[in-house]
Amino acid sequence: MKSTILKFILLSSTTLLLACSSPIKQVIVSPELNISNSNVFQQKQAQLRFSDLRSSPHIVQILRTDEAAQLYSPQQPLVETVEKSLTSALKVNGLAVQPLAANQVDVIIDNALVSVQQEMLKYSASNQMSFRVVINNGKNTLTKAFKITGTSNGPLKADLAVLERDFNQQLAKLLTQIVQSEELQQFIQ
Repeated sequence: MKSTILKFILLSSTTLLLACSSPIKQVIVSPELNISNSNVFQQKQAQLRFSDLRSSPHIVQILRTDEAAQLYSPQQPLVETVEKSLTSALKVNGLAVQPLAANQVDVIIDNALVSVQQEMLKYSASNQMSFRVVINNGKNTLTKAFKITGTSNGPLKADLAVLERDFNQQLAKLLTQIVQSEELQQFIQ
């Protein structure tokens, strides 16, 4: 009985220590859109749908020669964050989001990834995001692609907080481009 209790305590303690020492494998995605009230969508209605077509949910991958990649996923699914941010920005600009509206707007996440090549004394990161917006206004369909890329590099080890900040800034820029696209504004009737 005592040996069973001791084994249980030892196993529990070991598990707790390992759980506390493992690195965080998530990043916070929280884009801050700086969009002023323009009412460009005033008296326009649309259904909004969001989908994520990426093959994997992670948004940061750190690659080292002869080692397994370190993958970091967002705390909340990326499609939920994009839906929340973009819906809010469109509403601020006058769009009425209605489930039965004539305009159907599909926002598709094709790619959103920061890929880091980590070497012994330096790293290089490449960022790529691509979204598609497909609008059906009842008469015609418009498909418009939005893409942002970037690179960075530095000495020593890549800082996850910096990669997270850069990802959020690029996502905010891409979402702002969608909201401010004159072509999309004119196509939604």
